[in-house]
Amino acid sequence: MLDHKLFYFVAGLTLGLALAFGPAVVRRVVSALEGPDRVMVYRTLDGHDLHLHVFSAKGQRPSTGAPALLLFHGGAWQYGSPEAFFPQCRVFAARGVSCISAEYRIASRHDTDPRAAVEDAHAALAYVRGHAGALGIDAARIAAGGGSAGGHLAAMLGVAADEALRPAAMVLYNPMLDLSPGKPDHHLVAEFWQDVSPLQLVDSVVPPNVILLGTEDREVPVVSAQAFCHAVIGHGGRCELALYEGAKHGFFNLRENDRAYFDATNQRVAAFLASLGWLSD
Repeated sequence: MLDHKLFYFVAGLTLGLALAFGPAVVRRVVSALEGPDRVMVYRTLDGHDLHLHVFSAKGQRPSTGAPALLLFHGGAWQYGSPEAFFPQCRVFAARGVSCISAEYRIASRHDTDPRAAVEDAHAALAYVRGHAGALGIDAARIAAGGGSAGGHLAAMLGVAADEALRPAAMVLYNPMLDLSPGKPDHHLVAEFWQDVSPLQLVDSVVPPNVILLGTEDREVPVVSAQAFCHAVIGHGGRCELALYEGAKHGFFNLRENDRAYFDATNQRVAAFLASLGWLSD
């Protein structure tokens, strides 16, 4: 918590910036002050450090540690940054769930394809699980999530060949679930799509999951999400599909003048985590 001297300094700085440069600069300053509690390197490849941006759970934690949500940003495995999920992480950390936004290799920066991103997602989850004690996290209550391509990575963790390496739950924001021929983004994985298409890899031990999807999403057709849920449920698992009428791809992101979908999806995810016993209603 800020002491009174630092509080007055920040307040004065914010007011001065607002008067001098306008609200846009203030928003950037506030965002910086509300950044992650720590940034950790979880993997180094070819001289590139990959980072985890950790927002620690606030309030009193259980003796076993807080539940955690590991999130992967979107961007078609080509673009994007961990900052995309900082707003959600602030919300969930305040609710008592440690939230971690992961960097992973992308084509524009590392000249890689989605297989490298999947590999990094596995490494990120393994690192968080292996350092759970130091992070104040319950290793048995780590959910993987993400948006679009990041949702795909989380889903791939949920269908990992080694069941012991899977997360305890999944939170999937308009995820790429079916990369078979004729589906959106198939061209990006055409040579190896069978290895990276979650729908075709569903089995009887997929973790419980929730999918949040807009009905007007052209990148992730509703039928793809329905097919995934149908497959999971058909194998005896739990899959919930939350549809948002009229919403398009990326609808869940925090927007400057409209936070309706941002708030609605946060509430839906909180309800899902509460149903697992990870949060109180």
